[in-house]
Formats: sequence, C-alpha cells, structure tokens
Amino acid sequence: MKALLPLFLLAALSACQKDEISVRRVAKEDAPAMPGAAAAAPARGVRWTAPAGWAQKAGAGMRAATLVPPPSAGKAEVTVVVLPGDVGGELANVNRWRGQIALPPLAAADLAAARTAVVSPLGSVSVYDFTSGGTPRTRLVAGLIRVDGSTWFFKLMGDEKAVAADKPAFVRMLGGLARDAS
Repeated sequence: MKALLPLFLLAALSACQKDEISVRRVAKEDAPAMPGAAAAAPARGVRWTAPAGWAQKAGAGMRAATLVPPPSAGKAEVTVVVLPGDVGGELANVNRWRGQIALPPLAAADLAAARTAVVSPLGSVSVYDFTSGGTPRTRLVAGLIRVDGSTWFFKLMGDEKAVAADKPAFVRMLGGLARDAS
C-alpha cells in the first residue's frame, strides 16, 4: 500500500493544475422554424375577428398570433398556434393543456364528456374548459380545429375570474372562424 502512495500523490498533483477560463462571443444562430410558426392571422387560410377592445399582436415563435383582452378581473391571454397534422391527437393535446394547469390526464373514455362543440363557418371547433385546483386558480379554455391538414389551436388562459369574464367573447370569436380568401 505504501508503494502506491507516490503514484496517488503524482496523480493528485497533476490533476490540480489551473484551468484557464476564456470568454468568447459567438454569433447566435437562427433557430430553425417550427412548421406553421410563421403563420400569422389570417395567413394559411383561417380568419378570425378579435373581440372589441382586445389587442392582437403578430405571432412570434410557434404562435401565429397573441390576443390580449382588456384587464378585468385579472390577467388572461389568447394564443393561436397552427401545426401540421394532428399533432399527437386530440387526447394528447387535451392532456398537455391539463398538465399546464396541474390537472391529471383524462382517460380516452372521458374525452367526449369534456368536449363541447362550437360551430363556425369553417367547421366544428372542439372546445375544452378546465380550472386548476388550489389558490390562485388558473383557468384554460381551448379550442382546436383541423383545416387543410393542419391543426389550429386557440387557447384562452389566465386567472380564473379573468378567463370567466373573457370566455363569452372568446367563444364568439371561435364561432366566427372562417376561411381566408387570400
């Protein structure tokens, strides 16, 4: 064992050399675009009318648009996202939304009972409404519709009372979804 002590000391001394730290600036690469990320209302064939008093911002990142209702009983925001295909299916998306507000997943057998339909000129919009437990409570009302091989997601999310106040206007907006002529 004493014969190995010099080897351990040699290894420890060679490991204790100072590392030099250097700082370099590297130009940021543009992130690859997500499919559908560049879509902005009413691009890609879907048109909607923002409710009176709601601010609409152009899309950024994955969002096709962001709508902000006027402040009422708290904060709320609507996001519009369009993605190709069915994006994992309706159940997967519903459970992703539920996870965003700390709710457990729904079973496939419970999906139909949680869904309401809003009829629009574009077709039927599947709408879901969930409220988190605990305090403060977050509420999420989301609609999805398939159009020309893409899925459009409209999600109103925020403070429970604000979403409750904004839901009627949001549902009217979903009911007005139409094909864009451009």
